[in-house]
Amino acid sequence: MSVTPKILVHGGAGAMRSMGGEREAAYRAGLVEAARLGREALRAGDALEAVLVAVRHMEACGAFNAGVGSCLDEDGRFSLDAALMRGSDRAAGAVGACAATVHPTDVARALLEEGRHVLLVGEGAERRARALGLPALGAPPEEKLETYRRLLADASKRAPEDLSTVGRPDDEQAEDSQDTVGAVAVDARGRVAAAVSTGGLWLKLRGRVGDSAIPGAGLYACDALGGASSTTGIGERMIRALTAKLACDLIAAGADAQAAAQGAVDDLAQRFGPDSGGIVVVDRLGRLGAAFNTQGMGRALASLGDEAVPVAVWPEEPFPLD
Repeated sequence: MSVTPKILVHGGAGAMRSMGGEREAAYRAGLVEAARLGREALRAGDALEAVLVAVRHMEACGAFNAGVGSCLDEDGRFSLDAALMRGSDRAAGAVGACAATVHPTDVARALLEEGRHVLLVGEGAERRARALGLPALGAPPEEKLETYRRLLADASKRAPEDLSTVGRPDDEQAEDSQDTVGAVAVDARGRVAAAVSTGGLWLKLRGRVGDSAIPGAGLYACDALGGASSTTGIGERMIRALTAKLACDLIAAGADAQAAAQGAVDDLAQRFGPDSGGIVVVDRLGRLGAAFNTQGMGRALASLGDEAVPVAVWPEEPFPLD
């Protein structure tokens, strides 16, 4: 089977109220470069390498809630989750609640290749990051700490029944509210892969691990089912609905990638209401899908043989999925 290699990336779904101007320009540029780098990896390698390269760029560039741009937990600390999954054998690697490196996806890649464990969290993930010699994340910059202090002060004024939305992508008070980044890709042999990385939710509890570290919830890839998916949004909802796996199951049942993406988001809406999140999907034939029920979700597409890299953030923007 011959397929045109493609990669579809997302930069997080959410209310995105502070998006605009220079910040939106940097966000869009980061998406385009991530997709372009993924396309170059597809030229030389396979789908897994492509999604890793794309997500590593988004972790490093600072325009996303991942890597150096991550939000902070209730103690004002970084706490990152990430995962990779390969469709050919359903191998996966994941890390949760890790603050030791800019690139938690590199730790996930090492776990995937070793094959002994799927998920490491907290101190164990951080110990592995240091053993791999990965770039340190360091302390949060003052800009992040200012946002943290403002959100903490706001949370202290809320009634107990209002605290459940603190830091979520649908939080009416959140300024910096786009969520997880990710990518899906298919290579020339029809092999699929998925990746995801996130700083999680603002003011999340210490030790909280979201859907990004959980195969089936935050991502899934399976050549036998025929596709791969990467989600973004309110992680607790994705975990309960197994949103990423649902999209792949819909492909296996005969849906194309766009129908699978929309079906997964419709399921979230039916279960939990609007503003839950979004998903990107690729199938083994190279068909792509993207859907979300939040105010926005950044996405960019790159295909081998086509120099154009379409990018969009808002639902009304044209975004050709071919």
